[in-house]
Amino acid sequence: MSQTCSTRPLCQPGRFRFRHNRGWAAVLLAAVLLAHAPAAAGPDTDPAPAFTLKSLHGEDRSLHDYRGRYLLLNFWATWCGPCKIEMPSLEALHRRFQTNNLTVLGISNDPFGARVVTPFMAAYDLTFPVLLDPDQEISKRYGVHSLPTTFLIDPEGRILGVLTGAEDWSKPETLAYFRDLLNGPSQSPAGPMKSTASAP
Repeated sequence: MSQTCSTRPLCQPGRFRFRHNRGWAAVLLAAVLLAHAPAAAGPDTDPAPAFTLKSLHGEDRSLHDYRGRYLLLNFWATWCGPCKIEMPSLEALHRRFQTNNLTVLGISNDPFGARVVTPFMAAYDLTFPVLLDPDQEISKRYGVHSLPTTFLIDPEGRILGVLTGAEDWSKPETLAYFRDLLNGPSQSPAGPMKSTASAP
């Protein structure tokens, strides 16, 4: 069972719901991770909320910078125990698919920003890009109430799925889903899975 931590930090179970269905791999992943998502963005055609945040190097990065690629947007914090649990598998997913049109992007909720995030990344040997949201402004825009929370966004900027709680992103069925998603033809989501809530 997945675990999440709120900013207060209360832990609760949570799992993933994909709105994108691409055959057997999606069915496998959905069967393993299917559940209600407390922070979702409404219908499968809803665009992901725009953002501009600083990177660990002080550069501005926006959602628009990632258009044309699938984006796995992971909200986390260095003080979040479940976040630490899933970091190695997120890094494995990043290294496996970064050249296959998938960007794994972390958004840190740490109030002290790069001062604590940079050494954390080094300690865990993490290389995927991270942006800083110390005031949780973008987290609130996405309706994030617990950490970690992960959004899958398509190349057109639409939210395809939401996961609340730590997950092993290197499981065979998860890798099969992403392999199928990235190798398949570019098309609109088929058989979208139901969302349970809408982002503000």
